[in-house]
Amino acid sequence: MPFAAAEFDGAAICVSIDYLTQPVVVLRELARVLRPGAPLVITFSNRCFPSKAIAAWRALDDQGHLVLVDQLLRAAGGWEPSELLDRSPNPRRTDPLFAVVARAKAAGPLPAEHTAPAQ
Repeated sequence: MPFAAAEFDGAAICVSIDYLTQPVVVLRELARVLRPGAPLVITFSNRCFPSKAIAAWRALDDQGHLVLVDQLLRAAGGWEPSELLDRSPNPRRTDPLFAVVARAKAAGPLPAEHTAPAQ
């Protein structure tokens, strides 16, 4: 991505992680452009376009999707341990909503423009 390191305060991937053909590359770049501690929220449901979703996604159930996204974050590196959430409002009565929330790790000393001025 054409952005500086630690340029953003947060990011979201909404109902599209299942379509990424290079998710580890995307997640690695997001870790680079997010400030240390900045959240990445990845949300998804149990619905998708099967002809567009990656094969691994189609082969898994809802719990498997949560685990897969967590594994992709681990493979990308640059993330604190993620939180796996089921935020479905009324299970079995409404569409489910799942989220994986991760925070960017500190990559070492911050550039001068990202540190507090000396007092």
